Amino acid sequence: MPSDQVQKILNSSSIEDKVGQTLCFGFSGVYAHRDILDAICKYRVAGFRTTPGSLKFQRYFGSDHPGAKRVMRDPEPLEREHFNSWGGAPRVSPETYAATLNRLRECAMETGAGIPLYFATDFEGNVSIDFNSPGIEGFPHPMGLAASGDPGGCYLAAKAIGQQLRAGGFNWLHSPVLDVNTEPANSEIGTRSYSAKPETVARYALESLKGFTDAGVIATGKHFPGRGSSAQDVHFGVAVIEDDAERMRQIHLAPYKPLIEAGLPAIMLAHSIYPALDPEQEIATLSRAIIEDILRQELGFDGVVMTDSFTMGGLVAKYDVDEAAVMCIENGVDLILLKDENALRGEVYNAILQAVKTGRISEERLEAAVMHVLTAKERCGLLDGSGGIVPAEETRNILSRPEIADSAKEAAEKSLVILRDRDQLLPLKPGAKVLVLEEVFSLMKSLNNETCHVGALYEALVDRGVDATILDFVTNQNFEKVWPIIQQRAAEADIVVHTGFFKRGTNFAQAAECHKRIAALDVPTIFVTNSPYNLIVPEEAGTVLVTFSAFKRSLEAAAAVMCGESEFQAKLDFDPDTTYN
Repeated sequence: MPSDQVQKILNSSSIEDKVGQTLCFGFSGVYAHRDILDAICKYRVAGFRTTPGSLKFQRYFGSDHPGAKRVMRDPEPLEREHFNSWGGAPRVSPETYAATLNRLRECAMETGAGIPLYFATDFEGNVSIDFNSPGIEGFPHPMGLAASGDPGGCYLAAKAIGQQLRAGGFNWLHSPVLDVNTEPANSEIGTRSYSAKPETVARYALESLKGFTDAGVIATGKHFPGRGSSAQDVHFGVAVIEDDAERMRQIHLAPYKPLIEAGLPAIMLAHSIYPALDPEQEIATLSRAIIEDILRQELGFDGVVMTDSFTMGGLVAKYDVDEAAVMCIENGVDLILLKDENALRGEVYNAILQAVKTGRISEERLEAAVMHVLTAKERCGLLDGSGGIVPAEETRNILSRPEIADSAKEAAEKSLVILRDRDQLLPLKPGAKVLVLEEVFSLMKSLNNETCHVGALYEALVDRGVDATILDFVTNQNFEKVWPIIQQRAAEADIVVHTGFFKRGTNFAQAAECHKRIAALDVPTIFVTNSPYNLIVPEEAGTVLVTFSAFKRSLEAAAAVMCGESEFQAKLDFDPDTTYN
C-alpha cells in the first residue's frame, strides 16, 4: 500500500503527470540545456540518467544495425547537435555539477507536475563510473571487493560511493550487479559481477545494498533474471540464454532472493531472451512471464521494475521504440530508461499516454507503476518538501571526509589478487632494473588527474626505490611503432612490468595480442591488469596481478605487492578459466 504522501500525489496528478513518472530520460553534459528544461516541462519526467562526461548520448551501434532506423530522428528545434570532433564535456567541480542538477530540480517544481526529479548514474567501480568530477574517489569492480574476503569492507565501499553520489546531487544508483558470471568469455559482465558463485554474489551484494541504503541512495539490482552465462553483449544485439529453468533458479535468480527480502528498492531487467522462463521467448524487458509471474509473484518483489537503456541493439532490432515502451508498461514495467536525447522522448511519452486514454494500458496498471516510482522517491527523501535541492556549497566538504578516502584506499589494497606467479618474481629483487610499459587506458585519458593517470604505477615503483624507466603506448594506435623500442629497452632490463586494461565494447582482442607479445619477450615479465579473464590475460604471462581497477590507488597497491610491502592477500573463490555449467 502506498504511504499517505504517495497517495496524495497520486490523487492530485493528472494522467499526463502519471505517464511522465514512468520515464527516465538521459542527461549528458554539465549544463542545464534548453532541450532538457523543455523535456521536463513537456513530459513531467520522473528523473534523469546522467552522463556528466559526455556531450550527448552515443548509441551502441552503427547505421548498419537493423534497428538503426528505429532510433534515428531529425533534430528537434532545441536539440543539441554534437559530432564529438573535439572531445567530451568539461570536467567541472562536483559542487558546480550539483548546482546544475538543482537547476533542473527547480524547473520540475515550477512547471508540469511539480513532482521532484531523481538523478541516477552508474558507479560500479573500475572503468564503469560516470560521475568523475575532480575529488571523486574511484573503487575496484565488485569482483575485487568480493575477492578481498571482507564483507565489511564491501559495505564501507558502497557507503562511501553513496555518500559521494548524494553530495553530487544523485539519488539513484544502477547497482549492485547481481549477475553470476559463470562464463569466462562474457565480455559484458565480467568483473562487474562479484563472482561465479551465487552465494558469493548474494553475500557481498547484500553488503553493498546496506551501504547504499545507509548513504541514502536507491539501489538497483541488475540484470534480471541474469546475464552471467552469456558470451554476447546485449548493447549490440539480443542474446538468448539457454540455461534450463532449474539452473536459472539455482544460480542466476538466487542472489535476488536475499536482497528482495532485505528491501531491495529497484530491479533492472535484461534485454535477453530466456526460453526456459518464458515459452513465448519474449525479451525479458517485455515478458509478463518473467516480470509478473517470476519477479512479482514467485520472488515477491514489490519495488520498481525498470528497463535497461531502452535503445540497446537487441530490443530495437525487433521493435519500434514507442511500441516497445507501451508493451513494457502493459506487461509490468514501472520505469523506462530512455537515454536518447532526441524526438524519441516525445514519441514514447505520447504513445504511452495514448495507450492509457484508449484503455490498452489500464489506469490501474499506470497507477501501480507510478506508485512504485513515487515510493522509491519517498524512500530517498525526495518527497520531504525540499524538491530534492542539495546544498551545493557543502559538496566539497562532504567529499573530503577522511573516511571516504580511507575506504577507497582500503578497497584498492584488499582487492588486489596475485592470479599467478609461476616464476616466483614476487617480490622484486633489490637492485633489479625494471622497464615499466604502461598502456594508455581510456579512463586515464578521460580523467588524467591525481586519481587516475598514465604513469601512476611507474611513479609508485620509483617512490619505493625501484630502478625503473617507463614507456607508454596505445594498443590500437601506436603499438607497432613503439614495439622496436620496447624490444630494445626490454633487452636492457632485468624485468618488464606491463599494464593492460579490459573495457567492454572495445577491441580487447587486439590489446590481448599486444600483451601476449610482451609476455613472450626474452625477459621475465609481470602483467598488471584489471581483469582475471583470458579475454585480456595471455597464457604466456607467468606472473599476473589483478587490480580490478585502473585508478591510482589500485596501481599503488600493485606496486606495494611487487615491493613486498603488502599484507593483504585477496583471492578469487572460482577459477576464471572455467565455465561453470
